[in-house]
Amino acid sequence: MNKEEFATIAIGIKSAYPASKVLEDKASMDFWYMMLQDMDYKIVQNAVLEHISTNTFPPSIAEIRKQCAARFGKQIKSFDEAWGTVQKAVSTYGWERPLEAYEKMDELTVEVVKNIGWNNICHGNNPDATRANFRMAYEEKANAVRSRKQLPMFVEREKSLLIEQYVPKEYQIEEKKQEEIPEKESPAGEGPPEHIKQRLNELLRR
Repeated sequence: MNKEEFATIAIGIKSAYPASKVLEDKASMDFWYMMLQDMDYKIVQNAVLEHISTNTFPPSIAEIRKQCAARFGKQIKSFDEAWGTVQKAVSTYGWERPLEAYEKMDELTVEVVKNIGWNNICHGNNPDATRANFRMAYEEKANAVRSRKQLPMFVEREKSLLIEQYVPKEYQIEEKKQEEIPEKESPAGEGPPEHIKQRLNELLRR
């Protein structure tokens, strides 16, 4: 979005909320433009028009970016949708065919499943606890993804640089590719025989 396009957006906001002091001076205009310029004009325009149509108070930068983030890219499944996909995969493929099961899930769901452990999900003695653990982990990661989608590119880049510069390496959390996330082993006495689990782990590491 260029400055002329943003000016059109700003005029619309100020016209819709004449009693508000939002975007009242050049400094405010410059700051808002800095925080919104990385997004497509049409998407911002649509998000702002929706806000104006449904809210009596002017939008904040965060509200605009949140609405814009919801309009493009892959949509994040709700917990119920993700868990439903996992349950269907368990009933279709069972513990012995995890790779085929993973192909039916989105990347975020697979990441959470691998962190919990496919065998633990398939053979856990407490389904309610497994579901609760999945929900907590899934919603935490989903919220983190939503937050990243809202960040302007320059803010995300600078955040990474600051973490690298000021956070000791032993406290930095490295991003791991989906296929590199290890499976957690099932508790003793659960799941398939040990020699089958070893073979399964060999296949997963390929």
